[in-house]
This record gives sequence, C-alpha cells and structure tokens, in this order.
Amino acid sequence: MEKIHDLVIIGAGPAGITAGIYAKNFGLDCLIIGEEPGGLLNGCYKIDNYPGIFDTLGTDLAKKFEAHQKYLKISLKKESVGKIEKEKDVFKIVAVSGEYLAKALVLAFGTQVKKLEIKNSEKFENNGVYYQSGHNASLFKDKVIAIVGGANSAVTKAVKFSPEAKKVYLIYRKEKLRADKIWTDKLAKLKNVEVIFNANVNEISDHKELESIILDNGKELKIDSLFIEAGAVPNTVLIGELGVKTNEHGYIEVDNCQGTNIEGVFAAGDATTGSNGFRQIVTACSEGAIAALGALNYLHKK
Repeated sequence: MEKIHDLVIIGAGPAGITAGIYAKNFGLDCLIIGEEPGGLLNGCYKIDNYPGIFDTLGTDLAKKFEAHQKYLKISLKKESVGKIEKEKDVFKIVAVSGEYLAKALVLAFGTQVKKLEIKNSEKFENNGVYYQSGHNASLFKDKVIAIVGGANSAVTKAVKFSPEAKKVYLIYRKEKLRADKIWTDKLAKLKNVEVIFNANVNEISDHKELESIILDNGKELKIDSLFIEAGAVPNTVLIGELGVKTNEHGYIEVDNCQGTNIEGVFAAGDATTGSNGFRQIVTACSEGAIAALGALNYLHKK
C-alpha cells in the first residue's frame, strides 16, 4: 500500500519550511515539496527586518532555513508539482518523480514575477532583461543598468548594484517610492543612481543586443541591462481542480487558522490573504507555523 503522509507541504520558501519545522515538532509525518529551498529569498539582496537576522544576504538566510530543515531531518523533495487531486479523504500530489499521498495539505506556493508588456522584451529575456534575479553585482561592473519598480525589491537592487555599475536608473511609474525608509535613505546617498518618476518603459530598441529603452515620456536611455522588479502575482495555478477559493486578485482566502474553504487544506505565505496583505519573511513564517497547527488540529479531529 502506498504511504500516506500526515501532511504534505507544497513550497519550500520561508512559509513552507516553517510549516515543516512546526509539523515535525508536533510529531507529524510531513513532507515538503519545493524546487528551491528558501524560495524567493535566494533573489533578495540584504535582509535587515527579520528579528535576529540583519545585514544578511538573502541567499545566506535561505541556507539557514535549509540547514534547519536538514537538522530536524524533515523530508524534502526538490522538484515541481504538476497536479493536486482529492480522492475521498486523501490528497494526491503528482510531482515530477512520482505521486505522494497526504491526509492534509499546506499550500505555500508563494508568488511569481509580474511580467510587464514592454515591446521587444521577450527577445531579450534572460539576455539583457531580467525578472527578480539574484545576479552577482560584479557581473555588471562599469555597466549602465535600469531597474523598473519602486518597492523594496527594486530599491535594494539599486543599492546592491550601485558600487559596481557605472550608472543605475531607477524607473518608477508613480511620484514617490514605496520602499522602506531605511532603503530610500541609503539610495539618496548614492551618486550614480538617478530616479525617474512618473514613467514606464514602453519599448526596448530592436537590435541584436540590448542597447537602449524608450520611456513613455519619450526619453531614450542607453543601457546594458534592464531589471524588472514591478511586483508579483500569486502562484496559484495548481489549485483549480481542488476548488480552493481565492479573492478577486487571485490570493488564497484563509481564516485565522490559515484554513481554506476546502477541509484539510491550509495555506501560508505570500499567496494568501493573511497577515493583512503584508508579505514579509516574518509574516510568511508566522502563517506557516499557524498552518501547521491548523493541520494538527484537523488531523486530531479525524
């Protein structure tokens, strides 16, 4: 007979790993399935707002999460999931290497990058145009780069690349940056960063290599690379057949136990409506812990 786990957690970011830590400590037989331990942490620059962790690279914090998972001997499959089904009281998760069964689920999908409609951008994607990348700044030494966005991810990227780049353009569609003050203060001190407000990138010059971008104000900028940090959308493509309810923006609706409208299915992290929409590492971890407790209570009632 095929093994049935108490809990399968789909997603290996902060929410998923934390759910696994708590589930393990609760004594549940749990399995985490996720392509990359740490999730989007691996694309972050510096972490300064997680208690006890400061001036730390996102990749280093991701390694700490993975180390904790390994220390507790929590099973983790580094692969993607293609389908989730419910058969009576058991959930079937179809992954790349096989199928897994679970009595309860925690969906910790996270988000995916929001693509912008920029003429010719697809031609240069991953070859001059990058979405939420974790590139080493030294690769762009003495280059001119442009970053689209005005929240923390965009501003921290500008701070990260400034010491190496010849010039950094930060392009934002509104008149005031949304990033935390700690980052806007650092940005203001950088001599080679130019912030362009009330502008969008309309087009990329159609040459063999990326040479310039054209803004909707008519201005053309000569650049070597374009980084797009214009937000994210919930990564919830897998929930269709389960019937998990989402809000008008596609985020999974959860209650105060991180439960969804489907019995036995819990959700945590950036893809949910929880934590008042405040999508941070600390809130993802909190939701992961609460989801694990919700799963424990659900399993005790069965």
